[in-house]
Amino acid sequence: MNKIIYYVNVFFALISVFFMVDASAKDVIKATGILQAYWMPQSDENGQPKSPYIMMRFFETNEKHNKTFYLYESKNSKGVKDYFEENKAENFIKEKFKNIPEEFFKFKEGHVEQYGIITYSGVVILSECDNKQNFVKLNSFISGSTTRYNLQKIESRSGCDSQPYSVMYTIKSNRKDVFLKSRPSEQSENIESKPIDKPLVKVKTVNDEWVYVALYDATMPADMFKIKGYIRTQDLEVAN
Repeated sequence: MNKIIYYVNVFFALISVFFMVDASAKDVIKATGILQAYWMPQSDENGQPKSPYIMMRFFETNEKHNKTFYLYESKNSKGVKDYFEENKAENFIKEKFKNIPEEFFKFKEGHVEQYGIITYSGVVILSECDNKQNFVKLNSFISGSTTRYNLQKIESRSGCDSQPYSVMYTIKSNRKDVFLKSRPSEQSENIESKPIDKPLVKVKTVNDEWVYVALYDATMPADMFKIKGYIRTQDLEVAN
């Protein structure tokens, strides 16, 4: 009789464990698409750049769903902490991403993408710039391969800030007659005959003294800006 009671108790214990696992599994969701890691620019109260945050988001790319999920590291009283500890993020990216430009970690700028499958949980919906954004906790990511995709089109579905990694500059107010240069040298030719009078978008860092930039043009996408050149960092202040 005691043996029967024992087996019955074990049976119900196993059932309880099964339902506990099944319930938690229901909270984990799988999605296919593009995982993007990027550096979010930061600046101080004087408009000078400081160390950026590394962040990640995931773009669903199947036919039925095209949501954007912003990944968070942890929850807090204000919502979520949506940037990641650098060393852990770097190890993850180097393990999971196949093509990483040298300057991504060297200068902490830009973005990288990797197609694959994620599982996520802990969905938190927050309102940012009049849009509802989905923040999720990443459980796993399996890298895959895919044909070419239109990143600009995918990013445009993400809301009001489709390219959060972009760095915009203006010329410092105390600088006069600053020109775009054909090479990172004061002795090189000017790209245009007139001084810069528009905002600039960073293309890439050259070294501690120079950056390669494009003249901002609101009529076209960022990757199609036509006028590009080099400029000294000491002439610039961050605008975003």
